[in-house]
Amino acid sequence: MLNGKFAFLGTGNMAGAIIKSMHGNYSPDKIVLFDKDTSKYDSYKDKPYILAKSAPEAVSLADYIFLSVKPQNFTELLTEIKESGVSLENKTFISIAAGITTDFVCEKLGQEVAVIRTMPNTPLLVGKGVTALSKNKNVNEKIFKNICAVFAASGTSFTLPEEKMNDIISVTSSSPAYVFLFIKSIYDAAVEMGFENKDLLEIICKMVIGSTELLLKTGKTPDELISMVKSPKGTTEQALNVFAENDFSEIVKKAMIKCSERAEELSKGM
Repeated sequence: MLNGKFAFLGTGNMAGAIIKSMHGNYSPDKIVLFDKDTSKYDSYKDKPYILAKSAPEAVSLADYIFLSVKPQNFTELLTEIKESGVSLENKTFISIAAGITTDFVCEKLGQEVAVIRTMPNTPLLVGKGVTALSKNKNVNEKIFKNICAVFAASGTSFTLPEEKMNDIISVTSSSPAYVFLFIKSIYDAAVEMGFENKDLLEIICKMVIGSTELLLKTGKTPDELISMVKSPKGTTEQALNVFAENDFSEIVKKAMIKCSERAEELSKGM
């Protein structure tokens, strides 16, 4: 555990999931909240969080500052903090936004500060997230390990060199949308086939959960498990042939490349 206070600049869904994961280790009076949209505070009324009147005030009260606004709002936020003159000594900034580099944060704040860059995904909202983390040279190793633990409390966390952070978005952060699209496609096709079970979506989701558990627990490769399901000239083989004829794997790869390219564009366009 870390000593000191945490500030969240932006209190949307992802920030809320992180705050929830901290409850067992950090009391609400160690957490400072600031959001321009004060209606966001409604979901935090059940606990005595500290509410700041401005972003610079939140920074002044905390040691670890989560930058949890949208990427397009970073310049405005960081410029406001810089121009306020608030001391940034011994403070660590944690970004959860796509495409925001540690150098960008330091540049906009006008000085070299400790910055941890993270890339969580939406399953963090249900305690099953996967979060990649990297840091700049100014970050204390003990602090970094503890911030990794904060994210691990909502799923799994792992570390990467910063140069891989844009690419990992396509692998772990944007990828839940690919899974949701696949589930939706199975669901829509089943409905067209005449299935009307009110629990159909839940059944399909449990099929996906069971399939991933099988992959994780058996130690078998995806190819080995595909072979277990597929019989020569059987039903599964016919389905897989359609995927192959339409370059399913190539489509996924192209989508991931586009995702990574957009992350690079965001980094350069900030």
